[in-house]
Amino acid sequence: MSEMAFWAEFVKTVLSMVFIAAVAFGGIRFGKFLRDRKSAKSAGVEE
Repeated sequence: MSEMAFWAEFVKTVLSMVFIAAVAFGGIRFGKFLRDRKSAKSAGVEE
């Protein structure tokens, strides 16, 4: 495999990993937002 092909594949792989990490991080943040909102609602009901 030529060196140029190696670097092209390497960059594609790194970009793919960054994209997957960004989606995972966004999902964690969104899930925490929903959980906090649900907790705030149920706390309001108890009072």
